[in-house]
Amino acid sequence: MRRWVFAALAAALIAGSGSIARAEVNVERHGSENGMVEIAKSTIYGALAGFVVGGAIELAAKDDSGEPLRWGIVIGTFAGLAYGVYDVATRPSPTGILELKDGELRAHAFPTVGAVPGGARVYLLSTKF
Repeated sequence: MRRWVFAALAAALIAGSGSIARAEVNVERHGSENGMVEIAKSTIYGALAGFVVGGAIELAAKDDSGEPLRWGIVIGTFAGLAYGVYDVATRPSPTGILELKDGELRAHAFPTVGAVPGGARVYLLSTKF
């Protein structure tokens, strides 16, 4: 019963807050989602994909020079690294109720509430440098 009351109250607050709509995404990052781990994973997966493609080309080739395998790994590694850096650089950052940006304190209409085991989490303050 308490959950339905909370849900109805939250829906009323959302519907009643008449503000300008902004497209914002709130993302919560956990242990393995930091930038260095994501870039390392992308680089390793790129190298493995290059190994598979280069190995297939090497098996199909008539000579046994090893060049397709070598270049497949090199190209796959750099492609994975580039994708990892791009992915980390362009992902959205979470926002809070109050945001300190360029020396101004800005208030958002309704905070993002995230469910966590045993309760909820509300971002109260966020900043960007």
